[in-house]
Amino acid sequence: MQPEEQRLHPLSILFRLAAQVRTFAVPGVAALVTAGAVGWEWQVWAMPLAIPFALISVVQYFSFRYRYDANEMVIRTGFLFRNERHVPYARIQNLHAVQNVFHRLLNVVEVRVETGGADEPEATMSVLPVSAFEEMRRRVFKEKGEPAPDTAAEPAAADETLLHLPPGELLLCGFIQNRGFVVIAAAFGLLWELGMLESLMESFFGEDVSGRGLLRSIAMALFGQGGLPLEAIALTAAAVVSLLLVSRLISMVWTFFRLYDFRLIRAGKDLRIEYGLLTRVATAISLRRIQTLTIRQGLLYRLFKRAAVRVEMAGDGGEDEEGNSKQREWLAPVIPESELPRLLHAVVPGLDLAAISWRGFHPRAFRRELKGWVLTALLISLPFTLLLKGWVLVLLAALLGWAWMGARLTLAHLGWAVSEDEVLYRSGWLGRQISVVRFNKIQAVTIRESPFDRRAAMASVAVDTAGAGESSHRVDIPYLARETARELSDLLTVQADRTAFRW
Repeated sequence: MQPEEQRLHPLSILFRLAAQVRTFAVPGVAALVTAGAVGWEWQVWAMPLAIPFALISVVQYFSFRYRYDANEMVIRTGFLFRNERHVPYARIQNLHAVQNVFHRLLNVVEVRVETGGADEPEATMSVLPVSAFEEMRRRVFKEKGEPAPDTAAEPAAADETLLHLPPGELLLCGFIQNRGFVVIAAAFGLLWELGMLESLMESFFGEDVSGRGLLRSIAMALFGQGGLPLEAIALTAAAVVSLLLVSRLISMVWTFFRLYDFRLIRAGKDLRIEYGLLTRVATAISLRRIQTLTIRQGLLYRLFKRAAVRVEMAGDGGEDEEGNSKQREWLAPVIPESELPRLLHAVVPGLDLAAISWRGFHPRAFRRELKGWVLTALLISLPFTLLLKGWVLVLLAALLGWAWMGARLTLAHLGWAVSEDEVLYRSGWLGRQISVVRFNKIQAVTIRESPFDRRAAMASVAVDTAGAGESSHRVDIPYLARETARELSDLLTVQADRTAFRW
């Protein structure tokens, strides 16, 4: 007898309609406000075309079915073009649950079924009753031979809280990350669209020195044609400082709401992350899927003796609810340096950064690095040649000093190491990063030689994993002596061959 198929919660229709309204709300309001001003009246009449998209929500609800077979979950969608997906329980890596305020009020949850080999979730179920989600979790983890997390049957001792961020740490995290500029940029964009930005600038700085006028007045003063507009410069500086403070404050408030009660919990072979005040998010990371672990410390992180830890995972592409790549997950958006060793040991057992002996680079590495910095200095000084005339030599001397210092500091914080089970790479002096890759996660080792490398008898070694993204801090070690690069490549290849590759 075939198992009974189940549907989504009837409220799915309302939540899908709300999602459609949210999609068209911002461009719709912008069109209503600005269409007449710029001669786009046709866009207003085009807005009702969004109605058919809303009807799709009803069709999706009635066409979505799922059932539990002996070894797999079967998901059916579509009326005219039917799609039936068979997802083995063993492939399901995570049931990602999201509950915003309305979800919690109505006792429903949005669930994403994630596997280890898909660029997108196998299914997004918006929405299920909380009881149906608990049943799904019990069935999936039972068939995988693992205890279901957060169930009453699981002993409390099995869970270990690796990190809990109190409100003070959340506010500090928001201050350091400073994502308030996103909100401010959106506000400026709206003011620009409404034609209010220019009048707002004039009310602060005056018509003659607002915007381009202020820059023009400063340029004329440098050529001896008038005095510097000191009052306008002071007002501009005060506005910039105020903008920075406001952006930090917005970032602190936003981070507090988004990451409220952030918890990183180790439950058996998985790491569970929970956070959110208005929208509560619960997700799990399988320890065996972690490909690369990266520790990041920007200038403010180091000032407050904090760090951030991020991991990259295999087969977890797509985007999360905030548009971020799901290949990269924050294990700790902020963590005190004193708690970092415990977290690292839980994720990569045996890793002790304090005991790592970092190795350097080819003796001619400084000369190679300096050339790039000098070229940048020359390009920066070039536009000022006509403006500053003879004084450009002073600017160039300062930029060359900056280039020399930058090259020195870059190499001073560049390093690599090989431990018993991992290869490590660090880089950056303002924003420092350390990446760790275990031997059993290595997919390929590449030796590269540019024409400049060959001239200096150098090479670079790059390590590829299954979860490396374009913006990742990859293990890509430059400025190695050719013999050293060959030895390192052979060592990593042999070590990777000796260990079974695991997703």
